[in-house]
Amino acid sequence: MNVHLLEEIMARPRSFEKEKVLDQVMHLFWEKGYGATSMMDIQGATGLKPGSLYECFGDKHQLFLQSIQHYRQNIVQERLNKLTRPGPARERLEEFFNDLIEFSLGDGKKLGCLMSNSAIELAQLDPDTRSLVQDNLIEIAQAFCDVVEDGKESGEFKTAESAENIARFLTSTVQGLRVMAKSSTSEDTLRDTARIALQCLG
Repeated sequence: MNVHLLEEIMARPRSFEKEKVLDQVMHLFWEKGYGATSMMDIQGATGLKPGSLYECFGDKHQLFLQSIQHYRQNIVQERLNKLTRPGPARERLEEFFNDLIEFSLGDGKKLGCLMSNSAIELAQLDPDTRSLVQDNLIEIAQAFCDVVEDGKESGEFKTAESAENIARFLTSTVQGLRVMAKSSTSEDTLRDTARIALQCLG
């Protein structure tokens, strides 16, 4: 899907609360996946008629892409804010992983990460989904890279590894923790995994 078209669709004003609709649809795709979610499901979750949905959001695929963007701008960004706030670098990383684990365990339905789920289901088949997933991973890795560089400059981190390599490793750790939490891994195991990952910083 053309990025400019996606931005144009998302910018169109409507009488109903668009963000609320996107949140409803996001949770539906998050719970059921793309393939198992029908337009009837979407109509039921939002209370909107097919014409209203299509006029504002486009077809199911376009609505799915906007739902992923909504997830990034809200769920992912809320986690990343832990890394970008002022304060000691190690403290920010510890807070990030603590928050991630609590968020993952607080999900009673064990839905995992919508971006990871989408990558597994669609990334090899749909270039639009693949592009959004890649952008999300790049954004997470950059946030990690920035905080690791802060820690190296302040002397908190003694590792000789580059900030870029550490950032990629921590990004992989995040994805692993989300999958582990989805499979009912214990809280102790998740916290041990995060603790050991941070030990690489020295």
